[in-house]
Formats: sequence, structure tokens, C-alpha cells
Amino acid sequence: MFKRQGFKKLGKKASHRNAMSKNLLRSIFQSGYVTTTTPKAKMLKGEVESLISRVKKADKGLNLYKYLETVMGNRKLSEAVINYVEGNGIVKLVKVGYRAGDNAQKSKVELVGFKVEKKEAKSAKTEAKKVVAEPKKVERRGLKNVLGGNKSVSKNVAVKKERSRTRSGI
Repeated sequence: MFKRQGFKKLGKKASHRNAMSKNLLRSIFQSGYVTTTTPKAKMLKGEVESLISRVKKADKGLNLYKYLETVMGNRKLSEAVINYVEGNGIVKLVKVGYRAGDNAQKSKVELVGFKVEKKEAKSAKTEAKKVVAEPKKVERRGLKNVLGGNKSVSKNVAVKKERSRTRSGI
């Protein structure tokens, strides 16, 4: 008799699936949104909603903070979760388009009303100190002339890398 599956396997083993879902969960509370394939986005939306409902129902005690710290990895992200839940706590899933490589459908999972702390811009002095790397030039000296002379010739030749010609590189 057919029984329904409780969760999506996503073609991955359990350890990989758990690690991926934790990483997606942490990254959505860092930036406010995540763009990924649609099956992963649907799974992520369910996990975010269950986390939000658990935080809403729980007492604001030590148990909640310890649970959030184990799930989110650090205190800063767990505080971001609590601050977001005190607001509206709505998760939205929007289909974005298709991925270029394998034409998989992409979706964007976003937290509505999530405020991201912006990093301060670096000063102009530090940006001016950046040095742009120039391509390497190879000098060839000591080449003998074919006609018999001992003239040394110097040529500046830029090194060019080619793409690998293996089966996977085609």
C-alpha cells in the first residue's frame, strides 16, 4: 500500500540534505532572500515557516535561545530570527525563471519586511591602494640566429592559457 512521503528527498542522502537545508536556512536569515531551484525553495519555505511558528509559540526563555543557537549557528543570526518574528514573519516564494546550465526552474524565497544590516563602505584611501595585476610577460634571451650569428634576441610574449581538451571540457 502506498504511503505518502513526509518530506522531499531532493535526490540527496540524508546527511547532505540536512546540511543543505541548514545552510539555506542560515543564509536566508543573513540576507533576507535566497535564490535556488524550486523544489529546494519549497522545502526551505516550509522549514522557515515551522521555525517562525515555533519561535512565536515558545516562551522567550533560555530553551528558545539555545535551540536557535544550535539551528542558526551563532547568536547574531538567532537574534535576527527573534527580531523578524516580532514583526510580521511572512515568507514569500516567487518563481524567477530558468537556470542557464540545465534549464532548472529557479525560485526566490524571501522574508517580507526583513531588514538587512548594510556594511560600511571602505574609505577612498584604501580603494586607491589596490594594485591591478598586469599579465605576465616572458622574456626570451640567448637565442642563436639560424644564419650563424650569436645575436641575443629579446621578445616579450604574453602567456596564454588554453581550455583543457578533455572529454569533460568540451
